[in-house]
Amino acid sequence: MADQGEGPPPIDFWHVTEEACGQAFSCGEKDIDKYFAREAWKAHSRGSHRITCASLKTAKAPAGFASYACATEVASKLPGKYHLFGGGDRFPCLQLVWLGVHRPMQGQKIGKRLVGSVIATFAEVGYKIGLPHLVLVPISEEVKPFYHSLGFEDYDKGSKMFLPLQAALEVFPQE
Repeated sequence: MADQGEGPPPIDFWHVTEEACGQAFSCGEKDIDKYFAREAWKAHSRGSHRITCASLKTAKAPAGFASYACATEVASKLPGKYHLFGGGDRFPCLQLVWLGVHRPMQGQKIGKRLVGSVIATFAEVGYKIGLPHLVLVPISEEVKPFYHSLGFEDYDKGSKMFLPLQAALEVFPQE
């Protein structure tokens, strides 16, 4: 997949490889860096997470990555009505688990474009199989304005964020 945005450098999107996880990568958040180096390839290869990487067209080293997975959420924590599992209190959703951009690449809209690729996937998959929300747990209060700018809303007393499927479909309509 290729992206030809104006302003920011042209980047390619691709699924993580074992080789990519062995390359130097540091976003400055210890837990995210550790996940990418030690767990991302394993999680992707066993199918528990899908990892999308971004690289500059002129390089093959990852400039950033997004990790997402199917999850469930407690229905009472979000507004609306949901199709609950087996009469329980949970519903299915897609979760953005990790997002990291290599420090030298930060500030070039790579994170925004990675989240955009996850939102596009969510719009396609959520529409087909009925996932009502893309959810995430922000790593810190400092990153919340970034997610708010992309349409995410706070829930669970502000400790988590969500993007409704309808918001994703407005940006990435499905037929």
